[in-house]
Amino acid sequence: MDFGLSSALLSLVGIPCQRSLATNSIKLSFDFREREKGRAYIWIDPPWRLTEHGIYVTSSADWPVWDGKEEPEINRVLWECWCSLFDPINSTTLAEVIVGAPLPDLRLRFNSGHEIEVFGNRIEDYWWYFRDRVTGEIFEAGSSGITRELAQPAEN
Repeated sequence: MDFGLSSALLSLVGIPCQRSLATNSIKLSFDFREREKGRAYIWIDPPWRLTEHGIYVTSSADWPVWDGKEEPEINRVLWECWCSLFDPINSTTLAEVIVGAPLPDLRLRFNSGHEIEVFGNRIEDYWWYFRDRVTGEIFEAGSSGITRELAQPAEN
């Protein structure tokens, strides 16, 4: 890792997080001590997998595809059940962050025994990115490596 990504990610170790899901992408927001929306977040695009103590829980391929309109009495329940698999992430802290080399695969280990592994499968676009809402730093990781840019800090 370069550009300060290592220290940025290590600053999240021991910090509680909250997860949110957008179809089969994951957003992990960290450090809510001073900011309502958190200090930083990691956005993860597929493919990824979630394990607990080395046992498979779910992956990006398992998400229940649903447009929100067809068969809501079935699909809403499937979506809510799938989302509940991630609930333990909201009550734990990050224990370790590992970024692969030469490809920037990502492994997030949590104190609960859960682990999210991100591994790219395409050349275009990024696989995951980190944003520090206070400094405006954004690190994007994909097949060509990790890039850094500086955006405006978030207001809240």
